[in-house]
Amino acid sequence: MRSAAGAAIAAGIMTVGLITSITGTFLPWLKSGMTTRDSYEVLSLRDLAGLDGVAGGVVTSVWVGLTPLAMIAAVLYVVRFRRIAACVGLLFGTISGTVALLATVQGDSKGALVGISIAGPAVTLAGAVLTIVGAITVLTSNRRSAVITSGGNP
Repeated sequence: MRSAAGAAIAAGIMTVGLITSITGTFLPWLKSGMTTRDSYEVLSLRDLAGLDGVAGGVVTSVWVGLTPLAMIAAVLYVVRFRRIAACVGLLFGTISGTVALLATVQGDSKGALVGISIAGPAVTLAGAVLTIVGAITVLTSNRRSAVITSGGNP
């Protein structure tokens, strides 16, 4: 995509990816019996996983910080800092996509008392992939065009 319209479409894809990923964080990530928990509720159980110290605080801060990071990327694009917005989108997609990929790979544990619900991680992963594809396309698009003068030289 070498045109301004192509870069705008890529930014739109990145934005759809950001929204999809954030939506996926609110879908079920863990199921326990008949109860499902989204990713933020799972974070409240971090002390059970042995992440009650500094590591747990870092994990929680980074994950909760994804929504503001997505907002920052969108605002940066609106105020015409397209490449910075794409870099923030890459950071967002990498963090959310890595966590979602790990959870998705663990798969749906049917019949288990406690297991991963595939809905939240899969939607978050799909959004992360869209975000990364859109961001890379924005970064690699050439937004400048040559102006041809009457002499024929650009």
